[in-house]
Amino acid sequence: MTKVISFTNQKGGVAKTTSAVSTGHHLAKEGKEVLIVDFDPQGQCFTALGGNAENCVFNMLIQQSDPRQWVRKTDRESLHIIPGNRTTATAQIVMSAENRPITAVRDVLKPLYKEYDYIIFDTAPSVGGLQERAIWASDLVVLPTATEYLSSDGLIQMMTTLKGLAEKGWKGKLAGILPTFYDTQTKQSQTAIAQLREYFPNSVLEPIHRATVLRECAAEGMTIFEKSPNSRAAKEYAALANYLTTL
Repeated sequence: MTKVISFTNQKGGVAKTTSAVSTGHHLAKEGKEVLIVDFDPQGQCFTALGGNAENCVFNMLIQQSDPRQWVRKTDRESLHIIPGNRTTATAQIVMSAENRPITAVRDVLKPLYKEYDYIIFDTAPSVGGLQERAIWASDLVVLPTATEYLSSDGLIQMMTTLKGLAEKGWKGKLAGILPTFYDTQTKQSQTAIAQLREYFPNSVLEPIHRATVLRECAAEGMTIFEKSPNSRAAKEYAALANYLTTL
């Protein structure tokens, strides 16, 4: 059975795309068939994999046609992507204007469920409710949050969103809050982790440490498992992916 995982938050700059791509690539390396769907209008997922952003997500959502035609190869075995770009924001507006149902994303992707073990969403805050529709289609939700600074507002908003969807019948669950850019040598990071564990007990995952190599990966269109497979960052993302398979 296909498992759908969303990486989402109400704030940018929290390593959401890096986390989605790294998780997806590790699962593919483990022999799973993986599809990444880039619902973020910034369209950085395919760029992070060395490709070019395209309006595939827009076409898929607006045309509501067979999604297979919008799937692209990533030059990595068992890892595919439906890329997006800034036109995704237009799709959000259209979906809102047409009052598409909360099941819209799940419905359009349904033909792909038999072809992939994991479908991973990179989502962004949306005025048209695309984020909520993507979460509705998800079995698990991961909330990356930067520990360089801690603003609990975005997390509280997301928790409220998840609670509201659950009250409407959403069957998925929060996999956890993922602290990113963690630096044991800074007081900010230590304070942020402590606050997260206080505010959200039993929901905080093991942190991803700050690593220059992760920035280099994005710039070079490589994943951490290609750029530096023996690094701490690679081991941390492998552990995250492995944990998600147990839920």
